Amino acid sequence: MKKSEFLTNDSVQNFMHWLEKKMDRTNSFNHDYNMKKPIMHWECNSIFSAYENYCWSFRYNDPINGRVVNGKTFDESALALTRLSQGLRKSLQDSEPEACRKYCCSILQWGGVLANNDKRVNGLGMEICYYLKEIQNSMTDDRSSEAYYQREMIMNSGFTKIYSLYIDGFIIYDGRVGAALGLLVRLFCEEYSLAKVPDELLFAWGKGKESSYQRSAVNRRNPGSDKYTFPELSNNPKRHTENNIRANWLLKEIAERTDSKFNQFDGALKMRAIEAALFMIGYQVNG
Repeated sequence: MKKSEFLTNDSVQNFMHWLEKKMDRTNSFNHDYNMKKPIMHWECNSIFSAYENYCWSFRYNDPINGRVVNGKTFDESALALTRLSQGLRKSLQDSEPEACRKYCCSILQWGGVLANNDKRVNGLGMEICYYLKEIQNSMTDDRSSEAYYQREMIMNSGFTKIYSLYIDGFIIYDGRVGAALGLLVRLFCEEYSLAKVPDELLFAWGKGKESSYQRSAVNRRNPGSDKYTFPELSNNPKRHTENNIRANWLLKEIAERTDSKFNQFDGALKMRAIEAALFMIGYQVNG
């Protein structure tokens, strides 16, 4: 399904109309859980409220001087990601593989997903700039969401962060964002008593590191129910790519057409804020 077909699909249209009412109205979307790191009780009463309560303790080495950069607020993360994005884009523009490699590793550090992904980055060697440019070029094509994945493409919760920082309109789609989208879709399905989850809205979720040992059926990031079920990412790069593409389309459309407090942000930062809200919601959606 191509972008225009996806966005005009009745199920997608109905879901977006439903979601618009949850964006910033107090008590339109109440969600809470106990977070393990940091230890705290987290809650929100709307999608915007989830953004306001953003918390992600990050730490990475600056690609230029090696100094440690850390923080935990949305503003601190947004500033860090802007600088990393600018550096990564410049390294690609100038075709500087070593600088590109450093920026990629710093992005992975920021996201807490450096382990094993650094080997994938290093494995691209002197071709890393060419590889990332080819991925960028492939994302500009108008094709169905399932056709974007190419066999040589690396796609996981780490590389979605890299792609997001130099490809316009590409969000970070990790297990938490997928879990949040699944939860919202499930609530939508329940409210309208749908027979099943529409295929267009089957967003995949991923287990958290500390809960990876849990059975999928009871995992805290499984947004499904007995009636409405959602697939797992399960290290499936093709599924991950398709989900990322559909989420890109969905969030951009919502960001552009919805009248909410998110409109205080300009351009890409608006999508980043909505993405951050989903990231927080998706920490726990089950139990």
